[in-house]
Amino acid sequence: MNKPPLYTDAAYSIDYRGDNDDQLTFVFLGADTDVIKAVFRWLIAGGNIAKGFLLKDEHACVWRNGKHFWRVSAQIDSPNYEFASLDDMCLLIESRLRAIGYQRIVRINDYNKFLNI
Repeated sequence: MNKPPLYTDAAYSIDYRGDNDDQLTFVFLGADTDVIKAVFRWLIAGGNIAKGFLLKDEHACVWRNGKHFWRVSAQIDSPNYEFASLDDMCLLIESRLRAIGYQRIVRINDYNKFLNI
């Protein structure tokens, strides 16, 4: 049986986007786009948590050693809070990332701190 690769640390935050701040969006730093796509496919596979999701690669505001970083945003379409609360969704995402092989997952509650502004 193949062992999953050990990834570095990942951080995520929660943001509400859209015209009326009604679009729930998880934003990840240090995570690969394919990994996040696999996590959200697993999370939404049953159709009970949400109807779908949209992934986007975005430029991060963080610059180190002259290199810019990317972040991945996962926008959830019509989340069902009666089936799973926001804390439950975060717990499921963190557990799936640990199962894939991330050593440490950090949740940063303040979005401005996450963006390093």
